[in-house]
Amino acid sequence: MNKTVKTVAILLSAGLLLVGCASKEKPKSTAQTSTKATTKATTESSTKAKTKNSSTDEVKEEDSRVGAQKTVLETSDEAGKSTVTLYYKGDTLLVQEKVDDYNISKMDGDNPLEEMKEAVAISQEKFKDLIGNGFELTSEYKDGIFYIYNTIDYTKIDLQKLKEIVPGFNPLNDSTVSYSVTKESLINSGMVEK
Repeated sequence: MNKTVKTVAILLSAGLLLVGCASKEKPKSTAQTSTKATTKATTESSTKAKTKNSSTDEVKEEDSRVGAQKTVLETSDEAGKSTVTLYYKGDTLLVQEKVDDYNISKMDGDNPLEEMKEAVAISQEKFKDLIGNGFELTSEYKDGIFYIYNTIDYTKIDLQKLKEIVPGFNPLNDSTVSYSVTKESLINSGMVEK
């Protein structure tokens, strides 16, 4: 994975989470999903939600998932693995989580760890107005693996602000996101259902 592709993959990974937003009549996928590198986008671990200090925060974090069905998709290559978890009811996507794990020793570049940290910081700055309001993006480095966690709770996020940040984001007419379109887009980008 070269430096440019790696950086672009992280910068666009949040965009990959938005692939299910096209209308059902005219399904669209974002251009980001076409490269192998960007398909490394996966779901934020629910363990991040469990690190909250109070049980009230934990309940709030899990509310959108209560009673929802769940689909898990994965993709991997020599540098790491990506997992996307979709929580949905009917054809309405409620929450989309991703976890990317990159084995730093298997990545190209002079200092891949610093490049990854910098790319995450750039994405955090881009989405700063949404962080804590239905959008989370964090990372950590542990035992040679760089983890990126991202969650979008479509029941809590300001869809208009999201559309301003990601111009290709087009929720359905009823201000929801299609589970089936999202899942199809992820599968078409190379992910496999687990």
